[in-house]
Amino acid sequence: MTRRETSLRYFVIISLAFTAWRLMTTIAWLLFGPGLEPPHRLTQIAYYLSKAVLGGLFWPISFFIEALQSPLSWLCPPW
Repeated sequence: MTRRETSLRYFVIISLAFTAWRLMTTIAWLLFGPGLEPPHRLTQIAYYLSKAVLGGLFWPISFFIEALQSPLSWLCPPW
C-alpha cells in the first residue's frame, strides 16, 4: 500500500469518527437539552443534524472556521 492510500484511509477514518461524534452529541442535546422553539422544531432539528454531519465530513474547513473561535463548541455542537 502506498503512502497516498494510507493517508487517504486515515483521513476517511478521522472524518467518519468526527461525524459520528458530532452526530452523537447533537442527538444527545436534542433529546436531553433545553428544548426547541415551538413554531419551527423540525427545521431546527434538520439544521442541527445537517450542521453536525457536514461539520464532521468537512472537518478541516469546519475546524478552521469554528474551532479557532471555540474549540469545545466545535467538538460538542450545538452547545
